Amino acid sequence: MDIPTSNPVGSADAPAGPIKDPRSLAEWVDRLSEKGMPAFARTVKEISGVASDRESSAAELSRVILQDAAMTARLLRVANSPMYNLTGRSISTVSRAVVVLGFETVRSLCLSIAIIDAISSSGQKTRIALQMARSFHAAIQARSFALKRRDTSPEEVFIATLLSNIGDLAFWSIQSDLAVRLDESLQLPGCDHAQAEHEVLGFELKDLSLGLARQWNLGRLLENVLEDQGDADPRVSNVEFACELARTAERGWETPETRRLLGRIAEALYMPLQGATSLVHENANQAAKTAQSLGVGYAAELIPLPASQRAADHPVEVIHQNDHNPKYLEPDPLLQLTILRELSGMLDGRHDINLLLEMVLEGISRGIGMDRALFAMLNAERNQLRARYALGWGTQDMRDRFCFEISPLKASIFSHVLETRQPLWIRPGMDIRLKSLLTPRIAELTGNQPFFVMSVEVNGRAIGLFYADRKPSGRALDEDSYSAFRHFCQQASLALVYSRRGR
Repeated sequence: MDIPTSNPVGSADAPAGPIKDPRSLAEWVDRLSEKGMPAFARTVKEISGVASDRESSAAELSRVILQDAAMTARLLRVANSPMYNLTGRSISTVSRAVVVLGFETVRSLCLSIAIIDAISSSGQKTRIALQMARSFHAAIQARSFALKRRDTSPEEVFIATLLSNIGDLAFWSIQSDLAVRLDESLQLPGCDHAQAEHEVLGFELKDLSLGLARQWNLGRLLENVLEDQGDADPRVSNVEFACELARTAERGWETPETRRLLGRIAEALYMPLQGATSLVHENANQAAKTAQSLGVGYAAELIPLPASQRAADHPVEVIHQNDHNPKYLEPDPLLQLTILRELSGMLDGRHDINLLLEMVLEGISRGIGMDRALFAMLNAERNQLRARYALGWGTQDMRDRFCFEISPLKASIFSHVLETRQPLWIRPGMDIRLKSLLTPRIAELTGNQPFFVMSVEVNGRAIGLFYADRKPSGRALDEDSYSAFRHFCQQASLALVYSRRGR
């Protein structure tokens, strides 16, 4: 089994030895939130927090993904796999992935990737592999059951199932004396898992899952699952059936226990037993392929496949766990052309303006290779310029900090760009008159580093501007990058004009 062997979860600075064990359930929740899996908790909160019924949700989801270059790369590789990209047309941008695959599918994939990244380096590798296999197997089964029951949000069921054993995954992913003791207890013949967890920890790992679900705001459905609210919430039964099936099938698909469970599932789905059996068998094969495509082949090997599916199984491209993007992206002319072509394709109809602007930012960031990029918009009174979308910064921080008064009495480089509607490359040796417009606040924000800035116009009137720099990496700006930046801004203005005409 190919199991990752990188450093323990947390950070590169995590101590080599076991952590000091918390003494209570509350302390374990705090430990995992603050030191064990803080990046995962933040990512899951952001992804889960993007509401699917809001107009700007697709753009917001794209923005969350694009903040993480490694997640962006892995999502696009999965999105282009035969399993998800049924059209065969290349998906080069996160924005297009959201449009083609759908908001809910992309959100589910990103949560899956976040879990993999968070627990890939684990203290108990065998336990992690088994829990990961059960998670993916159960999640695929649950989504299928939800579809059969015509659930309004099968992806929500998928996510709740995927995260239903997050406490187990989190606990086994860190180095701990208690983890070693519990592992030894669980290996004893005839061991009762719940009792062993109580004896070693003072609580069950299911309780830890519930504590983390509440602390990280992972959704009411997941909390209902962990609180055994199946009688009060019919959707919970989808998750419960799927989790029980994933565990039971590990002992064999032909055992009396598995056969009895398949009969109960068939009744719940109002299907003949043969049809329900074929469905869950196909789901198991789909789960193994999904795990492989997401880069966790070590877990895919542990998902039990019925005999009927082993012969039908086909190899898929495996995304290795260590695949990742460099910290700073290099210019990609081919990607620039692809995104510009997609933007041109948005000129012939009505499109979500938020997603359009996010696509331009993606082109500036990933296509031109800029470390930081943002779009700032004028308010209705045209006296304030505030950042609306940002990549490469702490987004909330930039929305608070990138806020400037636009007034003839307070000239600045940004008010100048909005007034003249001319692009600028701010760099050493520029016109002294422009240099005088770099106010102390702007200098602090930009770090006195070179940057590109250009207004966005609709019907000859500036409505905002794009800004981009390479301050974090310190790499030089160049003429090709400046030309590409101007092209993206011009395309944004054109697309906005056509979008407004289509309203």
